[in-house]
Amino acid sequence: MHDIAYDAAHDEIVVNSPLTQAIMTFRGGADGEEAPIRVIQGPKTQILGVGALDKVAVDPENGDIYLPTAKHNILVFPHGSNGDAAPVRVLGGSDTQIQFQEQTVGSGNVRPIRIDPVNSLLIVPRIGVGGERPALLIFDRKASGNTKPLRVIRGPKTQIAGGQQMAISPKGWIVGGATGNSIGVWSVFDNGDVAPRWRIPVRQMTGLNVNGIALDPTHQELMVPTGNGNTIMTFYFPEIF
Repeated sequence: MHDIAYDAAHDEIVVNSPLTQAIMTFRGGADGEEAPIRVIQGPKTQILGVGALDKVAVDPENGDIYLPTAKHNILVFPHGSNGDAAPVRVLGGSDTQIQFQEQTVGSGNVRPIRIDPVNSLLIVPRIGVGGERPALLIFDRKASGNTKPLRVIRGPKTQIAGGQQMAISPKGWIVGGATGNSIGVWSVFDNGDVAPRWRIPVRQMTGLNVNGIALDPTHQELMVPTGNGNTIMTFYFPEIF
């Protein structure tokens, strides 16, 4: 498996499986050699034939599972889907501008996507292709087909870095990787070449790289894991909560 997501509303663990081209759901309290309670797998799912299924995201509030694929589209399955179930929505096409990796299917890793249930938005990163700068594409949460994004955050002022993890705060802030191994914060309502509202120069402050992002709203903290010494850095960041 390459990713995992927790559905707090249903107390379930959702895991993607690139080798078996499936999405597996386990009980939140699963332990030991326990079988999944549901498995989404088969030709109708449109998961078959995709070489890189690296990320999975859940929207517990609305009961959806999102799977970005190396075909540069996003498959959406409703909660409870099982077996050879077709996605309820497929977002992809030239107008969407979705580009997770280089054109060759299976090259590199698919980037993470995130859902903002409060504002009913879907945030999708686009890598820089052919020398262009990476971007954040913002869609209506229910967007389907070859739909244009509502807004696109892209340009030199944004300082967006491709390939990093991403999280959405309850207040609609996009917390993601910025240039120079730093953390940047943008609004889900930003559009165009806008600078981050806040920026934490993690590498400059600590000498460590940014390898992930997690938010702890209860304690108003931002956690950043790094492969340098297998360390987790925690920052107190009340502004985004």
